[in-house]
Amino acid sequence: MKKIDLHIHTTPATGKDSFFEFSIPDFQEYVVQMSLDAVAITNHNLFDIDQFKAIDSALCDIVVFPGIEIDFEDGHLLLITESADIDDFATKCQLVTTEHAKEGKISSTKLVDFFGDLSKYLLIPHYDKTPVVSQKFLDLLNGHIYAGEVQSPKKFYRLIKDPRSLTPVKFSDARIKKSMDTSLHQGKHTYIKTAAEPLTLSVVKAALTDKNKVFLTASEKHDFFEVFTDGQELSHGLNVILGSRSSGKTHFLNRLEETFSSKANAIKYIRQFDLVKIDEDEFNTLLENERSVAREKYLSKFKQVTSEVLLINRAETHFKLDRYIETLLKYAKSEKLQDEYSKAYLFKETPYSIRIDEDIKNLLLAVKLLLADQVHKGIINKHLPETSLSALFADLSYEYRLKTLEITKKQWVNELVHTTSKLLKSRSSSPSIEHNDIDLYDIQLEKEKIRRFNAIGKAVKKTAVIDQKTAGKFSIEAVAGPYSGAGELKDESGKSKVRFSDAFGSYASPYFYLDKLKGLGLQQAELYRYFCRVRYHVLNEYGKPVSGGERAEFNLLKALDDARQFEMVLVDEPESSFDNVFLKDSVNKVIKDLAKELPVVVVTHNNTVGMLLQPDYILYTKREIISGVDEYFVYSGSPGEKEFKTADGARKLDSHTILLESLEAGADAYALRNKLYENFKK
Repeated sequence: MKKIDLHIHTTPATGKDSFFEFSIPDFQEYVVQMSLDAVAITNHNLFDIDQFKAIDSALCDIVVFPGIEIDFEDGHLLLITESADIDDFATKCQLVTTEHAKEGKISSTKLVDFFGDLSKYLLIPHYDKTPVVSQKFLDLLNGHIYAGEVQSPKKFYRLIKDPRSLTPVKFSDARIKKSMDTSLHQGKHTYIKTAAEPLTLSVVKAALTDKNKVFLTASEKHDFFEVFTDGQELSHGLNVILGSRSSGKTHFLNRLEETFSSKANAIKYIRQFDLVKIDEDEFNTLLENERSVAREKYLSKFKQVTSEVLLINRAETHFKLDRYIETLLKYAKSEKLQDEYSKAYLFKETPYSIRIDEDIKNLLLAVKLLLADQVHKGIINKHLPETSLSALFADLSYEYRLKTLEITKKQWVNELVHTTSKLLKSRSSSPSIEHNDIDLYDIQLEKEKIRRFNAIGKAVKKTAVIDQKTAGKFSIEAVAGPYSGAGELKDESGKSKVRFSDAFGSYASPYFYLDKLKGLGLQQAELYRYFCRVRYHVLNEYGKPVSGGERAEFNLLKALDDARQFEMVLVDEPESSFDNVFLKDSVNKVIKDLAKELPVVVVTHNNTVGMLLQPDYILYTKREIISGVDEYFVYSGSPGEKEFKTADGARKLDSHTILLESLEAGADAYALRNKLYENFKK
């Protein structure tokens, strides 16, 4: 087995790194502490040949590969070569540096132009690690990429089981600097199974083409990953930590958090007693946040409808229509008094109504996109031959030109009519027709929009359960329904000085109600919220609101459920505030289900949690005084193993004894309890 780290930075990149001072002694210490067999120097869009030679000379006991991390298309790409090609590689990397300074990225075409035959190199894209290289660009490099960098053990485990994915690898992405904390990079390396000597790039590439030769531990187990430099492992599933008080259990969790929480959403740490400290006000605040999310989701479409109706000025429309009819009748009655100016056709001419046809424009853009796409050209042309697409584009273009020409002509005529009519009216004593450009179609369309808004506004406030889910024994409901009075509207707004009583009088007529709300000085973008009230309830198994003690139970189950978005979950003594029935019936099930998706580590003294969880891996922390000094050891093993061992295998303990002492207070106490239970049974 060889331990490799092929993603290391030795020069800070502008806009990507805080300044750091590179240190070769710290690099040497890092390599020793991490027990590495090979590294690659991969600075952002840069290769410093002189610095590389100095590093290669200093790290003479391991293999050092020259490399570069390229801002490739929409993500990042590691490109690594052999040391023998260093001079040619430096020249090509200089092209990358120049191009990146000019364009901000390296395109697929430029990558091939700069490096030529890509089969000479090891290419590793960000695969399940931001910024990700998208699949369409990976397809362009098909045949040259077979490994992809991931961000966490959770993602490694998911991809190592997926036959369709690239081989996942995990590297430190470390910045080598003075006084660096090497412990923050433990457990962030990849092992490859090979006995080849020397370790060449060809050997590494051969290993990475076979998922059976790639691991996150030296023990060659795909369902485990290494966490500390001593080789300590954890399962990708459920891990339980046992041990007496002050034996190092919480310290173990803290080390895990410190090591693996460098990225957003990396670690969810549910600390002992944290969830029971939340008082009723904090609990209600959490529920309010959940209610807001449910409301926004439910009213999202209605929000769009409201925004469109707010653009309608019905009063202005009625005014224009009334003036048009009034002046039209007045003009008709004064026909005998008309002069030569008012008798001209253009004096009373109605302008053309102009409506832009967006559909044909969108069709043109869609066909243009299909024609321009090079990545999926084979799939597209399989169903839509390029000649047919070109013919369709030509026909649509011709139709679009005709429509555009027609609109241009109408606009020109309208401008001419308006100018001429204005001149004629200025010279005539006959009354003119006002707002003769009014569009009766638009007026009817406004009327229809209001009719539909009224129907939707009435429907949206009907009482209905809009979201429902469970968390253990609890059910969570979001219920939509009408406001019952102006007081509830005031509570919703949070504005004590706003009087809603007059507006609420029109609550049954959505459009008039909206018009009244507009006059209250509220933000128009939020007026949709005052049509429907959303309540959010947490109920116990009896359908009743939760009590004070049940709030803590709900908080724990909710925190565990929310943890699915994280990369690892740490739970410190969940039994501290809960009874065994709740732990067995609710908590254990949620934790077991969670461990199917990501690594979970639980510290416990409780046999209901410790044994009934049926963990995949058990760890036991022990403090011993050796020569007057406290020493802390971690023993671990899988259920069924006779002995638990330290990571180096040097120390062993009987597993049966560990379990009885940790969870049952020893064999005697366990036997006595059984006897007492039997007495009650008799």
